[in-house]
Amino acid sequence: MQLPPCPLVVERRIEFSQTDAAGLIHFSTYFNLMESAEAELLRSLGSSIIWKDGEKMMGFPRVDCQCSFRRPLHFEDIVQIEINVSEITEKSIHYTFQFRDSGGQTCAEGRMVTACVRGVIGMHMSAVFIPESVREALTNWKNQAN
Repeated sequence: MQLPPCPLVVERRIEFSQTDAAGLIHFSTYFNLMESAEAELLRSLGSSIIWKDGEKMMGFPRVDCQCSFRRPLHFEDIVQIEINVSEITEKSIHYTFQFRDSGGQTCAEGRMVTACVRGVIGMHMSAVFIPESVREALTNWKNQAN
């Protein structure tokens, strides 16, 4: 499998529904963009944020998420979301994000921690070890930048 570049850069256009009444990006949009970049990274590595494992589901719910805002984005602006993995533990993945406008200016910086869980959706979910195939794909992707 051909690995995507590390860090992965995903481009999105800011939609009207992602802005406030003044046409400025709503703060919550950054969290949706982080999740979108994460999903694209995992897909490109042959995985997903959520999948079925027998009768149970596995996935990576968010356990911590932060974003620091530097400058606003506007309706129809193109934003580049750079995603990196800063740490992989036995049961969690730590991501960092850089948001840049079309001129390369940093608009925001984010971080997110996800935990690998298995269980029945809407009921009991338990933290489990990240599957070796996912860990290996993320590690290989991360290490190619070094």
